[in-house]
Amino acid sequence: MGKLGILGDASNEKRNQRIIRLRNAFNDEQINTVQQAAKLTGYTVKTVSQWAHDGDIPLLDQETGATIVPRTAKNQRNINPKKQVEHINYLSMIYNKQEAITVAACAQKMGYPEETIISWAKAGDVPVLYGSAQPNKTVVPFNDTNTPAWL
Repeated sequence: MGKLGILGDASNEKRNQRIIRLRNAFNDEQINTVQQAAKLTGYTVKTVSQWAHDGDIPLLDQETGATIVPRTAKNQRNINPKKQVEHINYLSMIYNKQEAITVAACAQKMGYPEETIISWAKAGDVPVLYGSAQPNKTVVPFNDTNTPAWL
């Protein structure tokens, strides 16, 4: 095989690795949309869309409101339950320590999209504030078990 063949194989391998990383980020709930993936990877929306198409990853396109590929039972998000519990526990900890009390602040601190933070707050019964979008409104209501000591 000549030099061009080896370079082509290396380029294809890099591309496959990027698709795998995209799938891993999707499964870890780091990305939900093509635009978020483009921002995370530093590549264009067009490039990330092609990777999502080739990797059968149903990322949402915010511009069209549709997924890049149709959702099927085979290509759904595979969330690692242990890792998700770790994320929810970390969210609860930073909220209770007042390191971040709004959805936006938690998203920035944790490096995840706001939609994911809201999902984790609901799953973990963490009453983070929506922030300026809905002032003084929490994702889940306060109750006997989730009211922080500082409140």
